[in-house]
Amino acid sequence: MSTNEDKCEIIIIGGGVIGLAIAAELSRQGREVIVIESEDKTMQHASSHNSEVIHSGIYYEQDSLKAKLCVEGNSLLYEYCSKNQIDYINSGKLIVASNQDELPIIESLKKNGEENGVTDIKFLDEKELAILEPSLKAINALKIESTGIIDSHAYSLCLEAEIEGNNNHIITSSKVMNGGYSGRYWELEIGERDSHTIKSDLVINASGYNSSKLGRILGIKNLPEVTYIKGHYYKYHGRNPFKHLIYPIPEKHGLGVHTSSDIQNSLRFGPDAEVVEKPDYIFDSSDERRSRFIESISQYFKDFNSELLGEDFCGIRARIGNSHKGSDFSILFREDHGIEGLVNIGGIESPGLTSSPAIAKYISKRL
Repeated sequence: MSTNEDKCEIIIIGGGVIGLAIAAELSRQGREVIVIESEDKTMQHASSHNSEVIHSGIYYEQDSLKAKLCVEGNSLLYEYCSKNQIDYINSGKLIVASNQDELPIIESLKKNGEENGVTDIKFLDEKELAILEPSLKAINALKIESTGIIDSHAYSLCLEAEIEGNNNHIITSSKVMNGGYSGRYWELEIGERDSHTIKSDLVINASGYNSSKLGRILGIKNLPEVTYIKGHYYKYHGRNPFKHLIYPIPEKHGLGVHTSSDIQNSLRFGPDAEVVEKPDYIFDSSDERRSRFIESISQYFKDFNSELLGEDFCGIRARIGNSHKGSDFSILFREDHGIEGLVNIGGIESPGLTSSPAIAKYISKRL
């Protein structure tokens, strides 16, 4: 297939981790795929502005897509990394209770996780925690073995190599302006200045926080409203004393200001969670925000030195639902919206990275 041709089998709109994972899965099956990305590079938004955590599936509502696809994606992602020599650390995770009032919450999380199919949850007391993590302040915690971190950049490069190695294409700097189904095939208008029309049998809209807007342009009515959640991260310019990822009790809009790391074992904290009207990546460095971070981190980090805390980056989550626990992924097919040859994907916030290989399989089986 040549990119000069004006027709292909499947167009995937969006070169984030979800679009790339779907394209790689379909490429393995011999399908003809073009990924169209509006930015000049892939992985420019939520896919690269996150904690890079491989989640277990403990938090999410039972029978939700998040719960099912996270649990499945967890094992698939570790398997993919091992097979393709992508760096990851299966560090495990501790969800900590700082006082007696928080004990019922972690007990409820344990039950929820087990009902979701998370099999490696263990309850630890204060003495066990003191041995396991000497720098941690907590009276109890849940230990989840299957949580870890991944080099998401290496993961995306591997997906891209698979796509192109199977003679398919990723086209950047190509914004979808309009589109519609003719009755026989899809026609998408690509490009703001020198526009070009590409035809395809199927369109998969995986355009991230623009997916609802674009979905409406493509003809879907009554799409759920999207809430934008902005999260800030601070980097710790000191030694990382923790072997595990450390998470406090979850909040309404997020999982709380937790630790995260990378393959080099640096330490950062975040994200916080703030509802915003429009997405942006401007770091709000107010004294109030910094103070909130320091207060939260100090609850579980012994000998925390706030002078070593520096601004890092921020990210945007596009959420469908009014809370972290009550939200879910939205993956809509013809049976849901009535339009032939269109899959519309929205609300892919955390655990989207973990779920990406499972989302790809879920969609490929329905095509």
